[in-house]
Amino acid sequence: MFKKVIFFSVFILFFGLAIGTIIGQQTSTKQATTIEEERLKILNEDITKKTEELKKLKSEIEAKIKQQEELKAQLEKAQTENYQRLAKIYESMPPEEAAARLEKLDEETATTLLLAIKPRQAAKILANVNPEKAAALSKRLVAIKEKSSK
Repeated sequence: MFKKVIFFSVFILFFGLAIGTIIGQQTSTKQATTIEEERLKILNEDITKKTEELKKLKSEIEAKIKQQEELKAQLEKAQTENYQRLAKIYESMPPEEAAARLEKLDEETATTLLLAIKPRQAAKILANVNPEKAAALSKRLVAIKEKSSK
């Protein structure tokens, strides 16, 4: 009988330890799951915040790009108006004087100016420009016309 009681006591002890271990593991697993869920929740909140920040930055960049494009358009308009004014001045000069001044300009400026001058007056001015410079300007004019026709 005593042996049975000892055996039964040892059995209950081991059985209790086994159940305690299983319950402890389940509790530990539940705690780990809860901790992992909390961590994922925090990460998700961080990602949401970062996404909002990126959207805000994107909007700011798009606004700056639009502002730059508007400024560029205003600058191009002002440059065109300046070339138109200068073209009228050159048109009012005798062709020889206009040619002398045109020869001193760089090719890009001279070409742009010739494009702004009325074709007949531009031809008269170009006829008085030295032949090498006239040839170079003519090539640039043709290249510009070809680009604009495409």
